[in-house]
Amino acid sequence: MFALMVLGVDTLIFDIAYISVWYLCLLAIVLQDITNVEVDKRTIIVHRYLFKPMVIEKEDINTIKGRDNIPRKYYIFINAFMLAGLALNFYFAYNGIQRDLLRNISMEETIFSVLSHSIIVFFWSIFFFNAEKRFRYPGFLEIRTSKDKFRFYTHKPAELRDLLM
Repeated sequence: MFALMVLGVDTLIFDIAYISVWYLCLLAIVLQDITNVEVDKRTIIVHRYLFKPMVIEKEDINTIKGRDNIPRKYYIFINAFMLAGLALNFYFAYNGIQRDLLRNISMEETIFSVLSHSIIVFFWSIFFFNAEKRFRYPGFLEIRTSKDKFRFYTHKPAELRDLLM
């Protein structure tokens, strides 16, 4: 950042671009987590939005275990904590944006203020919704191969295990 300041390119436009890259990275986290699973006779294909599909050969599977989703026991407490954190961060971001707008700032500063104050709210909501997707299932199926470990969250892990075997 110091090199940019020496070169004279430390402007609000570069700051806005820098914050926008952070938003794109957070969006990539959301898209990476969205998957569709297709089961064939010999393979399990996990379709992902950002990467090519991952193919798991059934003969490469070492172990398949159904497990209880332990954080589900504390679902109400974790959910209340995350909702309170989301509400608190939203309140602070809104107050920061409102304080900056009352100073009669330029359009670039307004855009930078909105982006920079709301990034923590965006991050917290991604964290909340990703955790919410996993907490709502009572169990998951853990599949281990020689290379990787996969978790498939489902309402009925025993039925999925029978389908895969």
